[in-house]
Amino acid sequence: MNLELLKEFFMWCTVINAGIFMLTALISIFGRGFIYRVHGRMFDLSKVTVNAMLYGFLAFYKIVFIVFVLVPWIVLMIMT
Repeated sequence: MNLELLKEFFMWCTVINAGIFMLTALISIFGRGFIYRVHGRMFDLSKVTVNAMLYGFLAFYKIVFIVFVLVPWIVLMIMT
């Protein structure tokens, strides 16, 4: 496996994960009522709890995305 192949792999991982993150963020912004209705009834959660969990999920996803996908791609771009 060469550096060019790894660079292309991480580039596509970055594109796909950024798209998933943006889609999830948009769904959590515009579909918050639906998310609350579904999860609030299933698990008896308050709106504050659902909002905190959505925020925590997006924060965790963003950190994992940056550390494991974006940074390796940037490093490979610098190396080549």
